[in-house]
Amino acid sequence: MNLSAGGTARLSPDVQDPALALLQRRFDRERASRKAAEALLTDKSRELYDVAEAAREAERRLQLALWASGEGIWTWDVAADRFTINDLQVLDTVHHSPPQPMAGLLAMVQAEDQQAVKLAFSLYLRQASDDIDTAFRARLQDCERWLRIRGRALTHDAQGRPQTVTGTIKDVTAQRDAEQSLHLMAQAFASTHDALVVVDARGFIVQANERAGSLLEQPCEALEGSLLAPLLGLDRPLSGRGAWHGELLLKGAGKGRHVELSVTPVQQSAAADSGCSIVALRDISERRRAEDALHRQAFVDGLTGLANRARVMQLLQERTARPGRGFTMLFIDLDGFKAVNDTLGHGAGDTLLLQTALRLRAIVGNGVVGRLGGDEFVVLQAEGSAIAQALALADALITHVGRPYTIDGQSVQVTPSIGIAACPEHGQNPADLLRSADVAMYAAKEQGRNRAVAYHGDLDHGRQRRLQLQQLLRADAEREAFSFVVQLQVDMRRRPVGGELLMRWQTPAFGVVSPAEFIPLAEQIGVIDRMGRLALRTAARVAHELAAARLLGSVSVNLSPRQLLHDDVERALLDACMAAGAEPARIELELTESALVTDVAQVGALLTRLAGHGFRLALDDFGTGYSSLSHLRQLPFHKVKIDRSFVQDLNIESRSLVMLEGVVRLCDSLGLATVAEGVETREQFEMLRRLGIACFQGYWFARPQPLAEWMAGLSVQGQAPRVVAGGC
Repeated sequence: MNLSAGGTARLSPDVQDPALALLQRRFDRERASRKAAEALLTDKSRELYDVAEAAREAERRLQLALWASGEGIWTWDVAADRFTINDLQVLDTVHHSPPQPMAGLLAMVQAEDQQAVKLAFSLYLRQASDDIDTAFRARLQDCERWLRIRGRALTHDAQGRPQTVTGTIKDVTAQRDAEQSLHLMAQAFASTHDALVVVDARGFIVQANERAGSLLEQPCEALEGSLLAPLLGLDRPLSGRGAWHGELLLKGAGKGRHVELSVTPVQQSAAADSGCSIVALRDISERRRAEDALHRQAFVDGLTGLANRARVMQLLQERTARPGRGFTMLFIDLDGFKAVNDTLGHGAGDTLLLQTALRLRAIVGNGVVGRLGGDEFVVLQAEGSAIAQALALADALITHVGRPYTIDGQSVQVTPSIGIAACPEHGQNPADLLRSADVAMYAAKEQGRNRAVAYHGDLDHGRQRRLQLQQLLRADAEREAFSFVVQLQVDMRRRPVGGELLMRWQTPAFGVVSPAEFIPLAEQIGVIDRMGRLALRTAARVAHELAAARLLGSVSVNLSPRQLLHDDVERALLDACMAAGAEPARIELELTESALVTDVAQVGALLTRLAGHGFRLALDDFGTGYSSLSHLRQLPFHKVKIDRSFVQDLNIESRSLVMLEGVVRLCDSLGLATVAEGVETREQFEMLRRLGIACFQGYWFARPQPLAEWMAGLSVQGQAPRVVAGGC
């Protein structure tokens, strides 16, 4: 069908619609014709004229109504197969078509819709439907438009079949688009993963999707008509707030869930109370849990649950950046923790740290407790706190943290050394404040440990000394710049029978540094293993020199708990003996009691192999460690070295003498030699000899000697009898 566009002349400002302009011009022409005709009317014909005029007025009103609805008129003469369209409005153009066959209409219809249009007209002609009502897509104005045709018959033949059919035709593209959008919106509303709720101006729920029902733990139908705010735990309606976005924790239905909430107002008319709002609720509980987990990883110590180093630094940055009242910080280091970690194992060390954290929390109260790493903790007191308050808190911490711990059935004790610094007096930024507290903590260690020291400027000298010693120790460990002396061992007749190898360190800047200072420092900076291997090689060289000089006796060297944990300690000992050409029987390995607690089965197997190679084994510092007497029976020791603390208390504490008598009898029954350390007076020597102790070492016999001097002493007494089991 050929549709041609009608006139579209520009109108005056008060007439904007082309279709209305066309009607207006037609009515104007008809009005002029009627006025001319009225002048020629007779009285007899005026009545008929009035009737016709009324009909024309009705037609005029009908056309105006059709214009107002945007609908055109179509007519189909069935018998003649003529189809006509008038006044079809598409966009800003009015279309008309001259009479054409029905095929012309079908030619305008898109191919996919032609069958549906044919079926609609065919059913009506067969009187299978009451009217024609169908929609189809047509190509108009170089674009696809949806048209809707509705109509009924005006006349019928003798058999009642439609002869003339007429009706309306309308461009319904905008309506179809709106319906499609509404359908899509309805689908989205129902199927979205977010909970969607429509509330009226008073905050009552008009509609809710299934997700909202699930989130609020009620059926959707039950939600309709309810106030939304109370369900969310809010005290006032969401409507009337305007657009809003935020997060909240549900306190009503679905309580305990974190939700992200957004409110979008929808105004339906100019009336203030006619609007509604779309409320979107998204359950972000999983996201919040993930964020909390990330926060814990970033700012919470995984072992103790305390604030970690990053969090402590963040808090220090926040506090030092705020002008106002200052605060105090306590820096805590555990004395003796490394020995527990090395001897009882890392699992026990972790348990100790966790129990310490619990004690710190219980004592500190409102302050912040953090763990910087290892066995270092910090306490940040509240703003406004002073040094006096920090010292009082430190006293309480020393009392409670210093109490014994029970770990895997073992009683373990560590003590805290505490450094105190105040902001802004001792530092106005995190780095300076931590440095001052750290300096004070090391001062506490140097003053005997298990105490608290508040920072003052004079302490910086000690800190500089430690830093320099650390640098020197790393360098000297790398180049093995250490010397050795020997502590003489004698039998009960005071004849030399051997000696204990001791490491010495002399520096250009500080002179001779005590082992009590540089050995813990070496453990701290991680060079103790290298120094231990040097001691083993030196002991093997000395053992070779003893054999080459045909001297009796042996040299003893300490094996640290750390060395026992290394898989290569056995290989290192054998390699040292092979390189020096030494006999393992000339080397005595001293182990502290604490070294046995790490893993008795593992250590026992290692000691058995070492004894099988010929090394002699001595249990050092007996009576001060964590082992039980059963170790003397289970492990292949040759000798027991009694700690100097028993010897020093002989004249003071009668129980020390009783204990020593029991130890000597026990060792004799097990075939173990006994050695008393720290003998400094004749009286001590005589008392120990009467107890039956076989061997002695201490300042009363000789101070530590250079290797050559010690070997010369052995040479003078070269005919001393070789000590066998039970002797020295």
